Amino acid sequence: MNKFNVLIVDDEPNCNYILKSHLNNYTDIENIYEFTDSRAALSYLEENPVDLVFLDIDMPNMNGLTLTKELKNKYPEISVVFVTGHTDYALYGYELYPLDFLIKPINPLRLEQCLTHFRKIHTNPKVSGSVERNTSGKKISVRSSGSICFINVKDINFIEKRIRKCVINTADNKEIECNHTLSELEKMLGRHGFIRPHQSFLIPLDKISEIKPDEFMKSYVIEIENVKDEIRVSKNRYKELKEIILETL
Repeated sequence: MNKFNVLIVDDEPNCNYILKSHLNNYTDIENIYEFTDSRAALSYLEENPVDLVFLDIDMPNMNGLTLTKELKNKYPEISVVFVTGHTDYALYGYELYPLDFLIKPINPLRLEQCLTHFRKIHTNPKVSGSVERNTSGKKISVRSSGSICFINVKDINFIEKRIRKCVINTADNKEIECNHTLSELEKMLGRHGFIRPHQSFLIPLDKISEIKPDEFMKSYVIEIENVKDEIRVSKNRYKELKEIILETL
């Protein structure tokens, strides 16, 4: 059994105590550390390995959103779960791509779902994260022209980088411009079975209908279900792509 370390950061000691009491029921959690101050938590992380952070959003000095940005920059391997009593913060929190978002008071069943999701990613990393084969009902949030759009993962045909923007092509042939880099989207969608066959494209594995040589027999192209245009595979990505497909399909 893989063991992992958990960090709880909440300025309310009682909330820390309640969450820790729930987490103590899980035998694969080796250590649970508590902090009521974000800066103290950051200092602790400089010397100590942590796998999962449960983080309140509304805190003094450094709030949870700011702390998460620091974590993403310094410790991108750490998974973050927001825990808050304010549902209004959800839209802002989702912009930072947390593993999950739990509302106080903690529902034990939701906590169990959250930890199950974390274990899949933590114990079986593949294609930028563990692959969830069933994307039904899964959504991502993206920034688009000052708004936040929620998109069903199963509706995404492919994502293309165009100059300074990324364009998401969906099942109804709609194109959504978003203010994210392709690398950011790859991190968001890797766990849902998306791969990057070319520096300008991100595609879902389960919508690949064929990979074949191009008309000059010098490279390869990918056909996506219900998409007219073919997507090229760069030469240095073809071998890696083939290995990923064999492992995950």
